[in-house]
Amino acid sequence: MIRVATAVISLAVIAGCAGKIDYVRPQAPTAVENTKIINKSRQAVWDAAVPQLGKEFFVINNLDKSSGLINISYSGDPEKYVDCGRIISYVKNARGERTYDFPAAKQQMEYEVMTSNLFFLSRQMNLDGRVNLIFEEVGPEQTRVSANTRYVLKLDHTVRDVNGRSVNTSNSIAFNTNTAASFPRPENMEAVNCRSTGLLEQDLLSNIR
Repeated sequence: MIRVATAVISLAVIAGCAGKIDYVRPQAPTAVENTKIINKSRQAVWDAAVPQLGKEFFVINNLDKSSGLINISYSGDPEKYVDCGRIISYVKNARGERTYDFPAAKQQMEYEVMTSNLFFLSRQMNLDGRVNLIFEEVGPEQTRVSANTRYVLKLDHTVRDVNGRSVNTSNSIAFNTNTAASFPRPENMEAVNCRSTGLLEQDLLSNIR
């Protein structure tokens, strides 16, 4: 009788458990505006840009005035600069109902996923962006500045089950301005697709006047 009661209770708990995970892809792509024209000489634009960029949180890696090239890097939180869509996870069990809804480009997130079992996920994403700023003389008093970025995203996952067993994974993808790339497809979910928002290029170009 005790065994039968225990089995019934176990079935009731299982029946009350539910879960669903969805992925919403990034917004429809629009061309990133990564050039601007400044009505000043190339010399004047260059001389003003270098100290101004040095005041920002970007790192200047290389300067080549003769070719009009400045190489800049950004490392850190990708959420502002990259759109990877959204992840939505719904979990229902004896502890109640929980819904996790967050940008897939969020730098750090802990959440739960219920498939056949309950899993606890810790997720971290970091961006390394390398930008080539190119200064071109259009005319004696006109300069074109272009910002071309190489985005490298690294995604680290730790998945832990209810018994404390865990698995770590790490993946990286790379893409350029106005292109996209996808992380390897995880089980039971669509592959996470990422593209630039254009704000990294805009932030840099706004500092050049």
